[in-house]
Amino acid sequence: MLMIVVSSQGSSPGKAGAKMVVTTQGQCFGTIGGGAVEHSLVKQAQILLTNDAFHHQLIREQHHSAATGQASGMVCGGEQTVLMYVCQSSELELYRQSLNKLSGVIKLSPAGIQFNQDCTLPFPSRFNLLDEDDWLYEERVGVSKQAYLIGGGHVSLALSKILATLDFDITVIDERDNLDTFNRNTDAHHKLIIPYQDIDSAIPEGDQVFIFIMTHSHKTDAIVAELLADKKVRYLGVLGSHKKITQLKANLSSKLPLESIRQIRGPIGLPINSHTPEEIAISIAAELIQLLNQFSG
Repeated sequence: MLMIVVSSQGSSPGKAGAKMVVTTQGQCFGTIGGGAVEHSLVKQAQILLTNDAFHHQLIREQHHSAATGQASGMVCGGEQTVLMYVCQSSELELYRQSLNKLSGVIKLSPAGIQFNQDCTLPFPSRFNLLDEDDWLYEERVGVSKQAYLIGGGHVSLALSKILATLDFDITVIDERDNLDTFNRNTDAHHKLIIPYQDIDSAIPEGDQVFIFIMTHSHKTDAIVAELLADKKVRYLGVLGSHKKITQLKANLSSKLPLESIRQIRGPIGLPINSHTPEEIAISIAAELIQLLNQFSG
């Protein structure tokens, strides 16, 4: 059973796009929000899997203490609609294509599941409901969030570990040979040793590209920031204090247009008085989560 949160509003525990799989053996993979709602839906899924005639069902949950109808009993607020969908053996190749990160759009409807490589969506997912027998869920797949960590030091090492849990494709770049923290980084998917003067050609543009400048010196931070400031990316930030970032932008003001300088974020990370590499990495990850979820309900 594939369970997908196809729509959500307010403070529902599961956000649109959250997924969970329940097998006939009772194994569970993924999450649709946890807690009492997930536990109840898992039990329903296990029962429905014993019914050979069952194919799919939309379940709406209202998370209000005073809610009527399909109320979850939770008081967190919000609503969510969960699609319960029985996977067929004939669809195995389609799931393999999704796992291989081919770009396209997955479509689920009462007619079944489809994968279209020739489609795209301007947002992660959407759900259109006309009635119980006429609905469509679409989700963009194969587009990974790409993190580029410029500098392979201690914060880079700690940040790689956290970003790996947040489904980022991680590239760490440094120009130094035999750097211990760079060599010990087993969470990065790609590691490159190139001169920082060549950094521009190593990083693409795109709304799923996130750049973190954290080299070993203020001088190389400035070199990299100048080369990347015009990139059309989702996030471009520099590690350092307010004083350092202010000075860096002042130095670049004679070399770059104001619009490019404004794109440079800094100091990166939420202001939680972090000091250790691990604390700094957590503050940066928290800022990313805030940025990525800023349009969520």
